[in-house]
Amino acid sequence: MQRLPCSIVPAWHQPPPTFGAKAWSLPGAFTILEILVATTVLSILLILSLSAISAVSTTWRRSSDKVQSFQGARLAFDAITHNLSQATLNTYLDYDSATSAQRYLRKSELMFISDAAGISPMPGTINTGQAFFFQAFLGYSTNVSYSGMESLLNPCGYFVSFTTNAAIPAHVAGAGSNPYRYRLMQMLAPAESNAIYGGAYGATDWFTSSSNSAKPVADNVIALIVRPQDPGAVASDAPNNLYSYNSTLNATNNPQPVTANQLPPVVQVTLVAIDETSAKRLDNGASPPTAITDALGSRFTDPARYQIDLDALTASLTSNRITYRVLSSAVPIRESKWTK
Repeated sequence: MQRLPCSIVPAWHQPPPTFGAKAWSLPGAFTILEILVATTVLSILLILSLSAISAVSTTWRRSSDKVQSFQGARLAFDAITHNLSQATLNTYLDYDSATSAQRYLRKSELMFISDAAGISPMPGTINTGQAFFFQAFLGYSTNVSYSGMESLLNPCGYFVSFTTNAAIPAHVAGAGSNPYRYRLMQMLAPAESNAIYGGAYGATDWFTSSSNSAKPVADNVIALIVRPQDPGAVASDAPNNLYSYNSTLNATNNPQPVTANQLPPVVQVTLVAIDETSAKRLDNGASPPTAITDALGSRFTDPARYQIDLDALTASLTSNRITYRVLSSAVPIRESKWTK
């Protein structure tokens, strides 16, 4: 057998080749430059993903706040329209005098009243629209003996007040969980506390005595506008030209005014609510936020300017980046027996 020359070495014993100053590397490995590029691309993708997640989370949170804030206003608005539609005066005709009768008059022991909030005798915060009160067969009582009596007569009313929530327990309120907010308040007195028959004719004790115990039914409602209306009358005739309505005012005059002891045929009710996010941003403690008071101004005093005032209010809220919702409906009063 012939032996191989010593100068011939098998390939697997040979050292790896070199090309200049660059060392040979194993196939499939990454260079530092490639790793840096990949890391940069991954970082950009993570940043974009986190930005998208943050935007979606912020949108969801804002939408959730809007739904919760405006859901309360919507439920309260539905309660107002339902209860108001059942208002009654139980009007009847009677002689003007028991001893020297001269004519018939419309009479009633009940009352419907609407006037500017915060101006005596009406409760509420000034420049938040109107407060209004009426009697309706709502069947509310705290006496269990009266349960099931759906025709009980109750004093009821609504107004807006800038206040804390008196229904929150003191230990919770003390923890800072009871901020000042514009709130829609409801006065609903039980039938057994109805004082409508206890005072002089036309007295307001039946609602002023109970308004202090009114409960908030919706937060962040900044305005309640109430417009009595007669669809068959011109704008300059009562009650279309009135924000103030008192069914007992001048009721014994001759001739009686058209509003005397009569319910308006229709009442236009408008609520303006803001969301909790805006309310938190504007929070000024016990002082109403300037952006809201400026937006409300002294509007809604002339029914002829209703749309102008509403447009000015919403424009002011928009310019201050305040998210709002306007709820409005014309409520026909079933018990109205409107005659002229």
